[in-house]
Amino acid sequence: MRFLLLPLVLCCASLAAQDAPHLANGVKIGEVTPNSAIVWVRLTAAKERVAAPFGTPPPERSVADGEITKLPGSLPGMAGDVKIIWTGNLRNFFSRSARVDSTTDFTYQTRLEGLSPSTEYSVGVAALGKDGKKTADVYARFKTAPVEATWQDVKFAVMSCQSHKDRDDVNGFKIYPSMQKQGLNFYVATGDNVYYDSDPPLATTVEMARFHWHRMYGLPWLVDFHRTVPGYWEKDDHDSFRNDDWPPQGRNADRSAELTGELNFFKGLKIFREQVPMGDKTYRTFRWGKGLQIWLTEGRDFRSPNNMPDGPDKTIWGKEQMEWVKSSILGSDATFKLLISPTPIVGPDRGNKSDNFANKAFGHEGSSFRAWTKEHQLTNLFTSCGDRHWQYHSVDPATGLNEFSSGAASDVHASGSPGLDPEFHKFHRVKGGFLSVTVAKSGEQPTITFRHHDVDGGVVYEKSFAGGR
Repeated sequence: MRFLLLPLVLCCASLAAQDAPHLANGVKIGEVTPNSAIVWVRLTAAKERVAAPFGTPPPERSVADGEITKLPGSLPGMAGDVKIIWTGNLRNFFSRSARVDSTTDFTYQTRLEGLSPSTEYSVGVAALGKDGKKTADVYARFKTAPVEATWQDVKFAVMSCQSHKDRDDVNGFKIYPSMQKQGLNFYVATGDNVYYDSDPPLATTVEMARFHWHRMYGLPWLVDFHRTVPGYWEKDDHDSFRNDDWPPQGRNADRSAELTGELNFFKGLKIFREQVPMGDKTYRTFRWGKGLQIWLTEGRDFRSPNNMPDGPDKTIWGKEQMEWVKSSILGSDATFKLLISPTPIVGPDRGNKSDNFANKAFGHEGSSFRAWTKEHQLTNLFTSCGDRHWQYHSVDPATGLNEFSSGAASDVHASGSPGLDPEFHKFHRVKGGFLSVTVAKSGEQPTITFRHHDVDGGVVYEKSFAGGR
């Protein structure tokens, strides 16, 4: 796929002054449907991040907000104007402009609507200086999803758990160019996109939390990847507030909407929605033609405390989301259904964990949901998860539900597995990489194929299932 040439302010470069806005965080395309997509951009004060020599760790402690601009990887924002132009046919061009400032961390996201299904689109974004002249530009491309009634082969990737200190190249993570070579329709980031609480310097304020996003998504390989592969983002504990978190209760529930001062759980949720393309809800479903529907669940906003006694009232998804998951899965006529969760549904996990459906702490809801899939004979439903720093294919012995864990984003970040469990595991590997999923037809036979890849893209495990089983 090649970039289409875009007219107007994007057709020819202007030299940017030192005090003019740039686009060093690139552009992200997200939430793609047959008729819409969200474009996300951020204006920056520099062309690239503050130099971060590979292997040189940042300060271990948290730092004051005033010191952030000096940190390796820092990428301060700048107020200014952005202009977005998009086209799907080189005949009809559409544009939208906006002013950005510090209230949104100099980010802007907008939904493109009225798009045509199964159509390649090119997007151009320009940063405009005080005189209205272009000071920087970036281009992106994506293809809209097919309509429900149409069969289209689909290939996408699932990844998780990227820690800046554990990246495996000065340019970012090897999985990004490896995924980019796969010819993906989209990818899903299942959470732990950044690590506020364990990737130094630790985030204790809103501005430090934002720094983590700037640093991560200013890495060259990530910037390049997101120009050509649209995404769907989920969040987990480390990119909402802190490890194994849940909404604070009672007098500790600071629901302040002000993005100033100390970081807390609710501010973390707002920062997440600010830093990635995101619609109205963080739990949602997307259809990719006749063959595939995916569900993206929310595991932090509605959960009960992890240390609450287990029982029918203890929940990760909450009543409303659980009802939505079940009703929308039963209402779908997609050949294959894939529920993508930030945390495991099947596992198994370590005995000392208490954070997901595979743990005893949420045993009632976990076993109840898995049993529900068996009760309704959902043999075309699969689950995929992030969070665990090892790759696996598990089959729940009680229900037959298949789960595929993507594993961590780098080898150095892979760890923590309780080991191979023959009762569950068909595949188990404590290394970094990603998961790819292909839905395709061979003649009239539809299949879904799950492949675990190493960080260089090599296939280390493969499993296919036929449709209509």
